[in-house]
Amino acid sequence: MKIFHTILRIGLGLMLLIFGLNKFFWILPDFDFSGYPQAEYLFNSMRYSWSESINKGYLMGLVGITETVAGLLLILKKWVPFALLLLVPISVNIVLFHAFLNIPNIGPALLVAILNTYMIYKNWDSYRSIFT
Repeated sequence: MKIFHTILRIGLGLMLLIFGLNKFFWILPDFDFSGYPQAEYLFNSMRYSWSESINKGYLMGLVGITETVAGLLLILKKWVPFALLLLVPISVNIVLFHAFLNIPNIGPALLVAILNTYMIYKNWDSYRSIFT
């Protein structure tokens, strides 16, 4: 079972690292937003809001840095409970974005949220002091 949890932790970390770095280098193709103009508009407004020409946005960069840091922490097995808590608001927002604006592409979002929830459950002893 320990090997299974290690695979889940490293897999989640790799997903976060890849998607986090994608916010800076755009190495992955964008999701197909055809038929979902609101999702495409919101995604593009966040994506291009912090480009060199506008230079006023911060959200996509902040999400990218947070995903990258959380992914590295999970891969390196450093501060795992902290990394999992850091991921909660991001995973909730990713799921809500796809649930309300782009349901066909919700798969990876659900995978991240489910893995994060499961890993928090497995590390629950680390969070007990927060809730006492």
